[in-house]
Amino acid sequence: MQHGAEERLGDGLIARWVSGAHLHFADDEARKSYQARAQLIVDTIRLRDTGKIPVIPAATQKFAFDYVPVTFREAMTEFDKAFAAYVRQYEDTEFDAYVGPEFIFPAGMFEALAWNRVRLPGVHLPDDKSFQFVEAEYMKAGEYDEYLDDPSDWILRKYLPRLSPKLEPLAQLPPLRNMVAFFQGLPDLVLAAAENPGVVDAMKALQASGAAVQEWYDYLGRIDQELGGRLALPHLLGPMAHAPFDIISNYYRGWRGTIVDMYTRPEKMKALMERLLPWQLQYGIDGAKSLGHPIVTVYLYKGADGLMSEAQFEEFYWPTLKKLLLGLVEEGLLVWVFTQGKYDSRLHHFKEIPAGTCLIHLESGTDAFLAKEVLAGSQCIEGNVSSALLATASVDEVEAYCVRLAEVCGKGGGFMMDFSAFLDEARRENVRKMIEVAKRYGRSS
Repeated sequence: MQHGAEERLGDGLIARWVSGAHLHFADDEARKSYQARAQLIVDTIRLRDTGKIPVIPAATQKFAFDYVPVTFREAMTEFDKAFAAYVRQYEDTEFDAYVGPEFIFPAGMFEALAWNRVRLPGVHLPDDKSFQFVEAEYMKAGEYDEYLDDPSDWILRKYLPRLSPKLEPLAQLPPLRNMVAFFQGLPDLVLAAAENPGVVDAMKALQASGAAVQEWYDYLGRIDQELGGRLALPHLLGPMAHAPFDIISNYYRGWRGTIVDMYTRPEKMKALMERLLPWQLQYGIDGAKSLGHPIVTVYLYKGADGLMSEAQFEEFYWPTLKKLLLGLVEEGLLVWVFTQGKYDSRLHHFKEIPAGTCLIHLESGTDAFLAKEVLAGSQCIEGNVSSALLATASVDEVEAYCVRLAEVCGKGGGFMMDFSAFLDEARRENVRKMIEVAKRYGRSS
């Protein structure tokens, strides 16, 4: 659907996000500072040459935890400690935006369900180690047609029981599609629930998991008010959506199963990706509405150079990803495309998306100077300062690399300074130097 500029969702969301209408500011100075930073971020994404380089954090995590200190286990269970850590870290640095603990999920959400997809600190891992995702074939090779025929049924009675032993009784429910007329299917459904006490227990487990999530949401809201309302930092990470290929490879078939399917059932894969596409697009749009946030983040997991050939990328990965990006942009939304791994051979594809609508994150494996050359006048780039450099190099080495980034990638606008991945083991003086270089470049321009 084509929209007139005045009708697009993103235009109003951008204006409200920049104004900080969702925040209670400590004073007028905080309001003005917030609005200036938010506008700078929007202008930079839109390729306007502001003469400044915003400096943003991909995610700080352990770097923030070391300010209190707090372990990963405590960050997932004792939110007041994590709150204090993030506040102190952002007080000590001069970022132009913040990314909080959105990926430090509440342990209670997983523990209530005995969730199979994660290994948790303090349970499976030492307290001071990050949680880990467990990739496996949660969807069997022969289940493509079953999914395509009735996705909700497959998710309810196959997928969820495989992810959680607490939800295994859901596999014994009759298909909900049986309930299509009057009382048809109702007796079977209620009897299946009544005769299986595990179904009731499953609902209780979901309720307990939901209570943990609600506490976590409240905590994220407190952080937003403190970092946004007092420290005047716009929240960069808003709603999210997934590339359809990544849903299959990360969450359903696993990487091994996906590789096999690319050769043995390619049309089934493509059909499933097309089925997933409108749901992910709507998920991103609904998330933007719900959060009042105009920047949708799309993390890319399996599209990097070396994971598949360029021909496979163009056949399997890019078509539905391109449609997803175009659909979000059509709504007037901005998109933070978070590439992971080396993307040198993939960069040119983002020129197919309307200019000035995407913020392309670059990890250190990608040549940032090539990215600037390829995407100049097309999309904004950010990132690339190696986490290893920030953790092990001297301050002078960090300064030298960041100056080169600022001078080459910052020329003409369309660049934000950021590190390449999670900022876990970085030295504080190196992070401060990265920020200082970006601020210095802006003052001297």
